[in-house]
Amino acid sequence: MIHFGLLTIFSMLFVMIGSSNLYSQAKAEQVSGFEITFPSMGTLVSLQSYSDDPKRVEGAFAKTRSEIDRLVKIFSDYDEESEARQLTTEEKINTWQPVSSEMWEVLSASDEWNRLSNGAFDASVGQLSILWRKARKANRIPSQAEIASSLKRCGWQHVELDSKSKSIRITLKDLRLDFGAIAKGYIIEQAYRILASSGLPRSLVRAGGDLRCGDPPPGRDGWKIEIANVDNSGDPTSRFLISNAAISSSGDLHQYIEIDGKRRSHVLDPKTGIGVEGPMMVTVVALNSLEADAADTTICVLGHESGIALAKKKPDLKVRIVSRDNAAGLRVSQSGFDTLVPIP
Repeated sequence: MIHFGLLTIFSMLFVMIGSSNLYSQAKAEQVSGFEITFPSMGTLVSLQSYSDDPKRVEGAFAKTRSEIDRLVKIFSDYDEESEARQLTTEEKINTWQPVSSEMWEVLSASDEWNRLSNGAFDASVGQLSILWRKARKANRIPSQAEIASSLKRCGWQHVELDSKSKSIRITLKDLRLDFGAIAKGYIIEQAYRILASSGLPRSLVRAGGDLRCGDPPPGRDGWKIEIANVDNSGDPTSRFLISNAAISSSGDLHQYIEIDGKRRSHVLDPKTGIGVEGPMMVTVVALNSLEADAADTTICVLGHESGIALAKKKPDLKVRIVSRDNAAGLRVSQSGFDTLVPIP
């Protein structure tokens, strides 16, 4: 556990900026800030809390980290023993399988987002993810034949859910589930809830481009957020305060590949089987991390017009889409972002 005074955290897509008088205010209230950082979910996870009880924080951090580890083992696409992988083994195809309560929550949300987005969100694209993962390691671009072959082994229409028994039936051989666009948000949300229920309402959980925060730090009106420029150049595109909310950003700022002179994101379009054309970055503020995580990836696939149309179907979402075209320049589309409290 690390005790901190001034807090400055650099993330892939946004920054929380510490205040110069944060430590003195916290000290006056007899409240200190605590942080622990550890690797998980392919990135670094940071837990932060303000409290006057170090023992309470230590116990809550340990419980939260243990729960994150447990949930990762349920949803991991890499672990052959994970529940996600076990659901798609050959001998279980076309059979109804009861799932854990955690898996059911994510499956239900995945189904909702698939319907809401007309297929732009698809948690059945595991074979495509595997193909592109191998291609990146080999520093090559998959052939059209390879992409077509992988697409034939995807499709949410082959995933059936029974809400009464909380069961799943997969009807396509070799289909692989991939919860990379939603499970991290779900895990972050559960982690935050442990901290809050442990008597630590002024807490924050961050993993890569996903963040969930509670009440503001001592002496402040909110957690300060900066959104980086779409191509990581120049000044940040937006600075604002949030509290008791989640934020998630997705795009091709650091993960992309050039195909035929076009920059393609690591975010895959389930219809084409290739990455979304960039440069593009989508930032979503929502009431919880699962919604924010699912929304930013979905809107990346949908693009400006369809993405904003989807955002308006969910009033609790605040969405900002930024893309850059060499000829047209910077393009920005927003829904609800103007209601956030700006930082001068």
